[in-house]
Amino acid sequence: MKEQSSVTKGFMILSFAGIISKVLSAFYVPLLTRIIGYEGMGIYGKGYDVFMFVYAVTTMGCQPAVAKVISELKATGNERDSERALKVSRKMFGLIGGIAAVLVIILAYPVAKLTNTEPAVFSIMFLGPSVFLTAVLAAYRGYFQGREMMQGIAISQVLEQILNVIISLLCAFLFMNISLPLGAAGGTIGTSIGALIAVIYLISVYEKKIKRKKAKVTEETGNKISDHSIKRKIYSYAIPITLIAGIQNFGGMVDMFNVNDRLLHAGYNLATANTLYGLFVNYRVLLGLPLIIITSLTTIILPNIAKNYALRNRKAIIKQINFGFRLTFAITIPAAVGMSLLSKEIYMILFNRDRGSYIMMLGSFILIFMSIAQVQSSILQGMSKFRPLIAAFSIGVIFKVLGNYIFVGIPSLNILGVLIGNFFYFAVPSFLCYKTLRKTVKYRIPVLRVCIKPIIASIVMGIVIWGLKFPLESITLMLSSKLIKWIFILVYTIILTGIGSFVYFIVMIKIGGLRKSDLESMSPKIYRLIPGFLRNQMR
Repeated sequence: MKEQSSVTKGFMILSFAGIISKVLSAFYVPLLTRIIGYEGMGIYGKGYDVFMFVYAVTTMGCQPAVAKVISELKATGNERDSERALKVSRKMFGLIGGIAAVLVIILAYPVAKLTNTEPAVFSIMFLGPSVFLTAVLAAYRGYFQGREMMQGIAISQVLEQILNVIISLLCAFLFMNISLPLGAAGGTIGTSIGALIAVIYLISVYEKKIKRKKAKVTEETGNKISDHSIKRKIYSYAIPITLIAGIQNFGGMVDMFNVNDRLLHAGYNLATANTLYGLFVNYRVLLGLPLIIITSLTTIILPNIAKNYALRNRKAIIKQINFGFRLTFAITIPAAVGMSLLSKEIYMILFNRDRGSYIMMLGSFILIFMSIAQVQSSILQGMSKFRPLIAAFSIGVIFKVLGNYIFVGIPSLNILGVLIGNFFYFAVPSFLCYKTLRKTVKYRIPVLRVCIKPIIASIVMGIVIWGLKFPLESITLMLSSKLIKWIFILVYTIILTGIGSFVYFIVMIKIGGLRKSDLESMSPKIYRLIPGFLRNQMR
């Protein structure tokens, strides 16, 4: 129970930081869109797709690999070597990130030309330094994750995002006076500045906390592990995890490479194709808002699974798996329903128009499959089941390539075809990972039983939101002032979100989807704030 409470508190800290970061992103995207336009967002998005792929294949495996090594060393009582693992990983990934950064800058033009997006060359080049900085940052975050020191990670995330938003918007605004491609590139500069500040912060926290413990650590006795052995261990985890992350993020590169070509094939010109891609980029960013909570969950789960797997504690592993699945469905199902029903309102509030909201209305359900795939991936990584993961996501990429090629090229579907490709991209690996997980743990995960209650509660919530929204939309049509209309939509969207959340919460309690232990593990204060008549109904 103590371990579960620690896990949940760490999850709450990271989720809170993630929500702050994503709220900043939610305001950043519409502001950037107003500065550089939808065509500029298409250029910006393609530059970012290249960065995310390079980041995935060079850095994304670093944080979980370092966290896994450190949590295993800690679990077996090897405290000193867990400290040395950070120093080794920092050198390793700093070197890899530095080489990758130089290659990104040198190859920016050939990549942009290859993908028929020459205007994105500056965006790709400006993101080069951030590849190196995020590699070093990932090493430190992996250390803090492995030691379950989530507060440092959380603060660094918020600092990184604040600097990113401010610097990127300022540079985009200034560079738009020169040209659209440079304006889009200016929107990427904050990524490097934010990462630099986050690195400096984590270094300062590390130096303060570790220096206090240094005397205690140096007194420890026991078998030492050489730097070479630590390096080999990190590589043995980092290479497959990086490969998995690269395959998972290759979806963005698939979109970049074949969406424009298929839109051109469907009869659209390049400017319109970039605009449609810009609409898709906005949808993708907004879909990432609830996903940050799942990312926080996976950050917590991985070191705990790794620790219990090293200790052969099957019971604790099953408990973590059940916790992960329950929380994932409880968050993503209502989020998908709410984002679909309120898609027009969300777009009107953020972008002052509902252009592109149809993508969110139809594509919000993909969030569920994205989340399940991500959670299962972290669980299997914690148990070192890398080959099945690589196979599962490789098959998903094949389905995505085929889905994009077939459906984006249909003029009536155009950019909506990407949603079909994405559905296969996440649904197929989710199914394959589930089979691997069940076989590994020798435990039949009750997926249907776990998800049915959030589905029922979300349906009730959806009916209430839709019933209240219908007359409010009619009132909106009668308002002539754009400002008054925007304020009215903002107010009623906040109210509907609050009512919907409350309805979902009550129904979940009534049908046993939310338990007393769930709330108490997060914070006893939350449980005490619930009205007495509801507390009495909780199991």
